[in-house]
Amino acid sequence: MAGARACSLRSSPTFEVIFVREPPSLPVFGKLGVKPSVAVVAAPAASAGIVPRLREVVAAHGGMALKLSVIAWTILVLGTVFFMLQG
Repeated sequence: MAGARACSLRSSPTFEVIFVREPPSLPVFGKLGVKPSVAVVAAPAASAGIVPRLREVVAAHGGMALKLSVIAWTILVLGTVFFMLQG
């Protein structure tokens, strides 16, 4: 009986799923003679002062600044609670 069970387990089919990803369709620019349009952006005149520099820094690193300020606020609140419970 054990031999029959082992035989039936060996002959049972296994199911394998193979996922084949098709490559995304990319736009063809060069083959058909169609050229991509070039966007021209007018750059504003550089103004003197700290405000434009701060604006650029916040735009580039705003997410990191937000995370660091949340961490600092959390540490400040936890430290305040700790010292209030001590004294």
